[in-house]
Parts: sequence; C-alpha cells; structure tokens
Amino acid sequence: MDYNSPFIKILTMIANMIIASLLWLLFSLPVITIVPSCSALYHCVNKIIFGPGRGNGLFRDFFDSYKQNLVPGIKLTLLLLVLAFFIFEGLWTGYQFYRTILGMLYFGLGIIIALVVGTMVVYIAPVLSRFDAPISSILRMSAYFAMKHPVRSILYVLIMAALAFSIEVMPLALLIVPAVYCDIIRGPLEKDMQQIIEDNNLVSLVAQEPEEEEEAVTDSSYDLNEKMNSQRKKGKK
Repeated sequence: MDYNSPFIKILTMIANMIIASLLWLLFSLPVITIVPSCSALYHCVNKIIFGPGRGNGLFRDFFDSYKQNLVPGIKLTLLLLVLAFFIFEGLWTGYQFYRTILGMLYFGLGIIIALVVGTMVVYIAPVLSRFDAPISSILRMSAYFAMKHPVRSILYVLIMAALAFSIEVMPLALLIVPAVYCDIIRGPLEKDMQQIIEDNNLVSLVAQEPEEEEEAVTDSSYDLNEKMNSQRKKGKK
C-alpha cells in the first residue's frame, strides 16, 4: 500500500481531525476550560494537521498546548461567561419591556454588545495559541482583528452558528466540525497575525512550539499595548 497516495493522505487528515475534535470535546467538558481547549485545537489544526507537522505528534501537541494555555485560558473563559450572563440579562430585560423606551435601549445595547463580544470570541483562542501575552493584550488583539475585518468577523460568527446547527441536526457531526471550523478561519487569520507580528516587531511574544523549551517573555509581553499604540499613531500621521 502506498502511504503517500492522495487517498491515504486524505483519510489520515480526516482521522486526525476527528481525533483533535474528540480531544477538544473531552477537555472542554469542565466548561471553564473551553478557551484553553479551543486554543489547543486551533494549534493542532494549524501546526500539526495542516501545518509542518502533518499529523505527527497530535496527542502530545494538543496536551502541551493545552497545558501551556490552561491558566490564562481559564481566566478568559470565566470572563466570557460573566459577559455572556450580563448580555443575556440585558437582552432579556429589554425583551420584557420592549414596548418602553428603556426596554428598547436595553435590547439594542444588548445586541450591540453581543455582536462585539461574539466577533471577539472568534479570535481569542487562536490569538492565545500564538502569543505569550497578558490577558488584557489577548483581548485587545482579538478586538483589533474583529474590528479590522468586521464583515469577515460576522461571517465567521455565522459559520459557527451554522456548524452548531448542523450538530443539532446531526450529532455525529460533532466528531469533526470543531476541527473543520478551525481550518476555515486559520488561513486569513494566520496572515493577519503574521502581519501584526512583523509590523509591531512582536517576535519575542510569539508562543514557543510545545516541543521547544519555554522562554520567559513575561516582561516583554507587557510592551504589547505600547507597541500597538505606537503603530496606530504612526498610521494616523
């Protein structure tokens, strides 16, 4: 059997996507670990399944990436859960009093905030998988990408909703849909992240590959906001 044939490569790719999706599901079960699990999934899809790894070391890469981003990922998950609660409360309050001006304001504000947060959520896990930076910087970069391409960001949210609906219709789709979604967004997003790395000289903040020795970048990571502000000011001149 020719293991380098296109057919075998496609089967291997599908098998790896299923394995990565199952790992994502398993490590997302505690709920508070959803973000680090998503980050590890994105890293595996981008670097191992479709990247230079080509399926080698999938389990190890997922575990190492998950462990590396566990603490900041849990904090981000908790923050997003709190935001989701307040957004839901705002929308529910506005819906209950939609005939009043205050109710309409609540509902409209809730929709705007939900849209902003929703587009940011798309980028949080990929950014976390790529950069060693404080949570505030991860959020800021996610917001930057969301605002830089608003139409594309909304499209990503709609694709996420469509894929979630496909899981509702056909539950077995859960075995591969998470990895498929990462593959859909990774191309344009990787170009954007590489561009911001080069434009702002953020090479020192790029997360180390799991197999490489971790380096201390805590001090330099706090320069991210300053570098991005400097770049933005230059663009305005």
